[in-house]
This record gives sequence, structure tokens and C-alpha cells, in this order.
Amino acid sequence: MERVFAWDHRREQVVYRIPGHTHDDGREDSDFSPVWLPSSESELPDGISVDDLRKVTVKD
Repeated sequence: MERVFAWDHRREQVVYRIPGHTHDDGREDSDFSPVWLPSSESELPDGISVDDLRKVTVKD
């Protein structure tokens, strides 16, 4: 499954989501209800930096 990375500007950290994935807790990631998970810069694909990521606001 392909990860989609973004920058959580509120927490100032890299996050990712897996579109279409249903998580163990029953949440399903969709474009209307994305499930953002914490990540790190080291997990970004080669050639991608934090400056390249779109900014998102992750809800608590």
C-alpha cells in the first residue's frame, strides 16, 4: 500500500496516510475522512523533503 505523506503544521511533524486502508480500530481512510499517522523525515521517499509536503491539520 502506498503512503501519502504530508506536514502536520500544528504538531510540526511528518505524517502519512494509506488511502482506502481500514485500520485495526475500524477507521477507514478516505479522501473525505483521512487517517493521518505520525511519521518522520527519515521515512520520506528519496528526493522528497519536508518543504515538498502539503500542509495539513491533524485533528485530535
